[in-house]
Amino acid sequence: MIKMRAAKTSEFEKLQQFLVSQGSNPWNYLPKEAVTDQFQRLNIGQDKCIVALQNTTVVGLVIYRQPGDIPIFFEHHISFKKAIYVAEVVVHNKWSGRGIGTDLLNEVSSIAQLLSVEQLLADRHEQNAASAGMLNKAGFIEIDCFLDSERRSVGSRKTCILSLALATV
Repeated sequence: MIKMRAAKTSEFEKLQQFLVSQGSNPWNYLPKEAVTDQFQRLNIGQDKCIVALQNTTVVGLVIYRQPGDIPIFFEHHISFKKAIYVAEVVVHNKWSGRGIGTDLLNEVSSIAQLLSVEQLLADRHEQNAASAGMLNKAGFIEIDCFLDSERRSVGSRKTCILSLALATV
């Protein structure tokens, strides 16, 4: 049985290695400096991380920002104050296809609703089929796709922006 919980600061080094080892592929933008910056944001509490565990083994993680802390390329699509950006969702390759990524996104969705957030936002490479499937299964819809030569070096070089509308409580 998979359990989920907030990541502990003492795990961040291990989780950083997990992100790089399990998240690196031609479709994902994971340069060393960006990954280092991401974990600095976690260390100071600017971002949050939830881990999925099989017993004590990490099999997945999701990293998300605080409400309103949204990358600038979303500016034409959302209200910054009422959205949470999902920065990373990674599942160990031996555990992929079991709904763990979707469950992690659902966990963030539940947290967001308690914060009266109206939507979750994510981005992916246009041709990343695995990411597209996971986000679609979680209810995200594509709201834009644009040439992103700075972050994308393979395939179409396009980034797709996706949104999940939430029912606030």
